This record gives sequence, C-alpha cells and structure tokens, in this order.
Amino acid sequence: MLNGTEYGAGNIVSTNGDIYSYGILVLETVTGKRPTDNRFRQGLSLREYVEQALHGETMDIVDSQLTLELENECALQDSSYKRKIDCLISLLRLGVSCSHELPLSRMRTTDIVNELHAMRESLLREYRIEDGSYVNVTLE
Repeated sequence: MLNGTEYGAGNIVSTNGDIYSYGILVLETVTGKRPTDNRFRQGLSLREYVEQALHGETMDIVDSQLTLELENECALQDSSYKRKIDCLISLLRLGVSCSHELPLSRMRTTDIVNELHAMRESLLREYRIEDGSYVNVTLE
C-alpha cells in the first residue's frame, strides 16, 4: 500500500489515498500553507506542523485571513466566535487524522462525514428553532 507521500507519484488509486489528500487539503485551507512551502523542506511536514500546534497555540497557525474575518464578524467573547474557533480546531484535527502516513490509521469516510456534520450542527445551533428547522440560514 502507498503512503501519503507516494500517493501522487504512483499509479494506484485508493480510498485511503483520497482520504490522505483530503486531509492535506483541509490543513492547507485552514493554515493557508502548502506542503511545498520552504518551511517544510527541512524535515517538518505540514501535518507535523499542525500536530505540534494542536498541543499548544493552535490559533497561531490558522490562516491570518480566516482569523481576521472571524474577528471582524464576531465579538471575541461571543459564543458564536467560540464555536467557529472550535470548528477550525476540529478541522485541523480532522486534517491530521486523515493524513496519517499509515493508510490504516486514517479516519474512515463515514467518520469524516459524521465529524463534518457535527461541526455543521455546532455552527447552526444558534439558528435552530423549536421545531428543529432553521431560521433563514445561508451558508456561504
């Protein structure tokens, strides 16, 4: 079986390879960094960079455009702001879980979907009304 670094160079296509690619895409999107950036050429990978940050100052690695938009959109003490930050951190954890070097250590597709649904529900919680429907919500 191919590991993540070999996936792009091989001829074998697999669900595990797709999950790896999805994980890296998530990490790129949230951090604004690419696996080919110069900082990752000296042995540290994008995945390792994020994994280390998850044990410390996680928000320091989030793309500055994302954090700026969040700060402009919400009051910093607002519960909506906290939920959005929690979702960004969950996305980083998801990306790390999907991009394990060992294919069998990666998240399963159903678990990924369940995690994404949980994040969506968390973000929409403030818009839910008593009957379970949502009040005029548009996701951009």
